Amino acid sequence: METARVFNIERFATEDGKGIRTVVFLKGCELRCKWCANPESQEFRREILFKKAPCTNCGRCIEICNQKAIDLREGFGFITNASLCNYCERCVDYCVNNARCVVGMDMSVDEVIKEVLKDIEYYKMSGGGITFSGGEPLFYSRFINECSKILKGYNITTLVETCGYIDNKNIREICDYADYIFYDIKHMNSEKHKELTGKDNKLIKNNLIWLSNNYKGKLSVRYPYIPGCNDDTESIKHFLDFIRTLDNIEEVVFLPYHRLGMPKYEGLGRKYEMGDMKSLTTSDLQCISHMFEDYDFNVKIL
Repeated sequence: METARVFNIERFATEDGKGIRTVVFLKGCELRCKWCANPESQEFRREILFKKAPCTNCGRCIEICNQKAIDLREGFGFITNASLCNYCERCVDYCVNNARCVVGMDMSVDEVIKEVLKDIEYYKMSGGGITFSGGEPLFYSRFINECSKILKGYNITTLVETCGYIDNKNIREICDYADYIFYDIKHMNSEKHKELTGKDNKLIKNNLIWLSNNYKGKLSVRYPYIPGCNDDTESIKHFLDFIRTLDNIEEVVFLPYHRLGMPKYEGLGRKYEMGDMKSLTTSDLQCISHMFEDYDFNVKIL
């Protein structure tokens, strides 16, 4: 039976697809988007996340760590050195303030199915289902496919969120049973894409073209609107012109930038590269809505 490394299961989600959904977050991604809201999703290995708010600075975690893997870093807090940690979880168990947690747990298909079926009545009532997110969930395509087959038997829909930077065979593997795909495009210029994410976009564009020609489910393309990165008129027009060349795109969605992931960067001992940039709202993106009038597909701001 397939397994996957899960770093969170979020119940009663309403912004990750139709209806009330349970989102299963899977660990590992090849991209390093500067604005990533889930930095704990990027590495495939398990991690220890420090939470500053409940910490009382007692230093107990340093004292009980036999590996000497924890140190107090200015501006961050009690951070774990991944190269020294053996993930015994003593620092987590001994923290009375719940200021430390392990990110990443290997779960089987049966374990995930058992967890998500707890809310089956809510899915039926709302037309919701299960969303696989990440990280890049398609690194676990066989796992997702097995889950999706089982969920079909309960008439529960499956949605997969992907950045598209994945081997095409992984995408093909989930297409028969996944009902929806949310596909991210960060930037159309390959060099700029590499600057912003660490990788170029050739594979991402090619996979989206393949999906538009072959996928029978509902395909939505998402554009994270990031000030100073991809919010200029030329970049947006280039993106919309590309979508115009594709078939079977149900909708295009612009997602306003937010900084909700910033505390998690601190908890991993990493710098947040977007600095003090403020989160945007839907109304902040109304200034680009006039651009949508030239296109005959459904475009919205979420």
